[in-house]
Amino acid sequence: MNNVKLTAWIFTIFLTLNTTQAWSFSNSQSGSYPGPIAHTAKVVETMSSAGYTYIRVEEKGANYWIALPETQVTVGEEISFYEQMLMEDFTSRSLNRTFDRILFVEAINKGNQLPTQAKATASPNKKTLEQHFEPQKSKDPGKSVGQFSIREVFDKKTELSGKVIEVKGKIVKVSQQIMGRDWVHIEDGTGTKLEKNNKLIFRTTHAGVAVDDEVIAKGVLFTNKDFGYGYYYPVIIEDTVFRK
Repeated sequence: MNNVKLTAWIFTIFLTLNTTQAWSFSNSQSGSYPGPIAHTAKVVETMSSAGYTYIRVEEKGANYWIALPETQVTVGEEISFYEQMLMEDFTSRSLNRTFDRILFVEAINKGNQLPTQAKATASPNKKTLEQHFEPQKSKDPGKSVGQFSIREVFDKKTELSGKVIEVKGKIVKVSQQIMGRDWVHIEDGTGTKLEKNNKLIFRTTHAGVAVDDEVIAKGVLFTNKDFGYGYYYPVIIEDTVFRK
């Protein structure tokens, strides 16, 4: 089995086991979907790296990125696919690029004919992204070594690795139930977007928080956390609990 085929096989297993929250790039709505969500879009931009093809598509006036095992496509052509798993703030180390949102799919077809549903997993998207799950009990990670600004966390990430810390800031985004956790994005006005040290992501099972909440977040700092497939974070906070 060559590397490309092996990569595609592993990619398929990954999607089958880890599909958690899909996101409809067309009309997001609540309620159960009868099956995989279908899309037909035009290729606007494409690039390939490390066995994957990244495609920026346009569908009904909306532009977004999809990724799949390496496939030949041409700018301007129409492709069809089923949505399967959304990742936010996805970093591709081979491209040295972070995508705000990217939709992983198993396969595409040229034109408006969809791939067979054998290559598509039914979307579990039963809630819009704005809805919130009921609060869950979370175990307190323990006593913190101190409260830090977000810029300080990045500056001191090596010495703080593996330690419980606190950060006070404002929630700017909540991505629900990705890999079994909510991903809470917090900013506090320190750092810069250019230096990529102005925002931290806190993974949690502690629901009940929402965008615009001012919170103190406490959790364990990890560095160079790699969730696989380039889903990589130089700094991330795990096992987070919040207080307002």
